[in-house]
Amino acid sequence: MKNILLTSTALVAFAGAAVADGHTSINHVLGATLGFTKNDNVGSADVAAAGNAGNDFGEDGFFWEGNLKTTATSALDNGLTAKGYFEITIAEDDGVANSDGGNALAASDFVLSLESDSASLFLGDTETAAATRWKSAGDMEADFFSSGLDSSVLRGDVSLFGVDASLSYIVDDASNTAEQLSFGAAATFGPVSLTAAYQEESETYVDTSGDFNAKAVMGVSASGTFANATVTLAYAATTATVTGEDDKTSIGGKISYPLGPVTLTGYFVQEAGGDATATTFEKPNYGVNVAYASGPISVKVDYQDDQETAKYAVDATYDLGNGLSILAGALNENEGDDVDFYAGGKFALGAGATASVVYAADKDGDQADEIAGGEFDAGITVKVDFTF
Repeated sequence: MKNILLTSTALVAFAGAAVADGHTSINHVLGATLGFTKNDNVGSADVAAAGNAGNDFGEDGFFWEGNLKTTATSALDNGLTAKGYFEITIAEDDGVANSDGGNALAASDFVLSLESDSASLFLGDTETAAATRWKSAGDMEADFFSSGLDSSVLRGDVSLFGVDASLSYIVDDASNTAEQLSFGAAATFGPVSLTAAYQEESETYVDTSGDFNAKAVMGVSASGTFANATVTLAYAATTATVTGEDDKTSIGGKISYPLGPVTLTGYFVQEAGGDATATTFEKPNYGVNVAYASGPISVKVDYQDDQETAKYAVDATYDLGNGLSILAGALNENEGDDVDFYAGGKFALGAGATASVVYAADKDGDQADEIAGGEFDAGITVKVDFTF
């Protein structure tokens, strides 16, 4: 472990100098949502019978939210650029009577950086080095690099001799130490791009985020485009740290090929090893995706068989013109599960405002408040989104 107080203080100090001496630009983006949902799954007997009554089903009734994103950029005279980004969200109604709407401010995604043409330093809610450079070949069990953490990440990037490399640590706010070294590199040689990534085992740091993995992970991959087909090959390995657990390895291949308005993508990953829950990964993961886009029509069909569970999703959009679009889809997240679906429309009101009406169905409630890619609530939702 390494103490990072000096490094983080220096970063803030440099950023302050940039504001004082450089050319500064500040950009604000304000988003707001107002809507109403009649949620079919709140209090549903079918949901309770399926054992999903404890899920968070999202909105039920009126809801609102505001979000402010601020980006500040300052150019130093020595060629460095200092940047700052932060996001503030006005939380949704908390349901408490006489609480003035129940609104509360929540800060998130704070990032400070110093950047140049060949090197950069980041501190905040940013990706780890391994996650920044790693390129997988489909759903691989063994390439679980810590990523998108609730805690801050201190990461340095450098570009030299055609190689883009990154090194990072997770910032432990409680002890002010640097945890879990992470490394990633990417380089291109002719038509082939190579990536390598590694993270060390974390012995003491604890993070309840679902994007954190305390185990040691390494991976290498290669990709390139040949005869209009993009091919990726990858290998990843996770070192076991629990008694009774096996090391995990994944060897996979992924190919994407465009045929006019259609893009075909498929992957196949051979798995080996297991985890502490006695789950073994001996059967392969594989999937196929077909995407069609032409004129006003866009359709995606996705099928996956991962972790020995088959699922599919179909999403379609039709642009009627004059700002009106129709959307519909169906999905089955678990093999043998009920078919969930959604249908609705969106209308562009102009000046960054959009109105939408969507009905989504999830009879057993296993999708909670994230039905399909639009993360719809069950039932009918009417809302207006604004961007300023």
